[in-house]
Amino acid sequence: MKSLSRYIMLMAVPAASFLSSCTKNFESMNKDTNRVLPENNNPTYNLTRAELEYTGNHDFSFETWRVNIIYLSLMTQQMASTTGWYSGDKYGRNDGFASSYFTLAYGNQIKYVNDMLKTTKDKPNYANLYQVGRIARVLIYHRLTDLYGYVPYFQAGTGDNDTPAYDSQQAIYADMLKELDEAAKALNDSKDKIDKSDLIYRGGDNAVAQWKKLAYSLMIRLGMRMSKVAPGDARTWVEKGAAGGPILSNDDNAYIIHDVSGGRITLNRNSNILAGEWDAIGKGNIYLGKTFIDYLKSHKDPRLKYLAQVTAGGSKDTSVQIGMPNGYDESNAGATDIKKEPNYPGDILKYSNIQKNIWLKLDGPTFLVTAAQTELLLAEAKQLGWNIPGGDAASHYNNGVTAAFKQLAQYDKSAAITDGEVTAYLAAFPYNPAKGLEQINTQYWANCFLDWYEAWSNWRRTDFPKLKPIVYPGDNNGGVIPRRMLYPAAEASSNAASYSDAIGKQGPNTFNTRVWWDKQ
Repeated sequence: MKSLSRYIMLMAVPAASFLSSCTKNFESMNKDTNRVLPENNNPTYNLTRAELEYTGNHDFSFETWRVNIIYLSLMTQQMASTTGWYSGDKYGRNDGFASSYFTLAYGNQIKYVNDMLKTTKDKPNYANLYQVGRIARVLIYHRLTDLYGYVPYFQAGTGDNDTPAYDSQQAIYADMLKELDEAAKALNDSKDKIDKSDLIYRGGDNAVAQWKKLAYSLMIRLGMRMSKVAPGDARTWVEKGAAGGPILSNDDNAYIIHDVSGGRITLNRNSNILAGEWDAIGKGNIYLGKTFIDYLKSHKDPRLKYLAQVTAGGSKDTSVQIGMPNGYDESNAGATDIKKEPNYPGDILKYSNIQKNIWLKLDGPTFLVTAAQTELLLAEAKQLGWNIPGGDAASHYNNGVTAAFKQLAQYDKSAAITDGEVTAYLAAFPYNPAKGLEQINTQYWANCFLDWYEAWSNWRRTDFPKLKPIVYPGDNNGGVIPRRMLYPAAEASSNAASYSDAIGKQGPNTFNTRVWWDKQ
């Protein structure tokens, strides 16, 4: 179109002049300068977009709402709902909700990170940025395969295959671990600087070293995921990650600080849904769950005073906080009506909800990988007898709890838990090796508040905390807490052969088909 318009304009000039200028400028005249080509593409833009997409910030995309909140926050029993379409509270099947992360990951997240990798590969001036892209790609696929199991991986995102094969989770894990290992080793402070286009470490002086720590922390997380199905490989990778230097300080936590000024595509997606534009809390769609509140209260957890407030009146007094039990509705009939619950407080607004001013700020952080999580996983590895530096299982457990409590200050400085409170908690609830795995992984569950993707995955692996399934009339998944999300229905027709192959190898496209590492 641009060449054609130039040709029409030039028709008015003399022929000789036209022929001369046409010959002289032919190449530039016939080049579409509106197209983003590899030579004029800035790969740091793709990194920014991939990171934003990963935290659910594609405008009008609802994978955070549908999967993280509507399903996983409720299935992990940290939240509860009497609203019918909040399907996770009672395990109702909604294929559109359960498949939304699959659709958005391939439509946006993977596209951006793959474009970045293509642009930076074998470019000395982007040596570190390329390695960061490899680690970011693992972050995305790690979540994707943990949600669905078999997914397109090796043939996905290439731009030349509309029907990519689905790969086994075992094969995907092997490649992700290889990518982390190679990327961590290749990162080098003497090469290119990671600038502020990286939303995770924000162009800090230690960004390259911090990305290396993130790679080793992900190596530990992936290794522990395999602990039941491939314990030998799991141990190898966890020990390598521990020796490499993972995230062990909150100063190195991987998180994105959001920006209100950019609208939906830059603000905190969890906050926007729960407290902002959609205000699920204000509309009475969702409350803090009884399982979660009871755990925090019974353990005199210092986080509770910064987490919960009574919906009516806003009291933050920890003694009056009440979590809503899962599995109830507001039908005004039958035993499932919330008013029939034996401990109903007399008004639904007496149930507790999240303190928005701390946890749900629109410019607040979205945490991805933390020191608390890493230390708790290392505590478990040490409990299993693996070769982990830094003390015994109790030491890593204490470090993990301390980091989890101190992490609150990164949400808001007013939520700072003191050293004295940490010491008192660990004295009152010391690490007990006989119950070590339960203590470790229940603390992990609590630390993953708002990151319900990770809370659900680690619960599936460990079965801690011990969640009591909800039995509810009708579509309730047989009273079984779901073990995976669902493929999009369109895959059965648009990628029929690959889809059928995956179903044949992994199992039917249902909530109860377990992914590779999820063994009983």
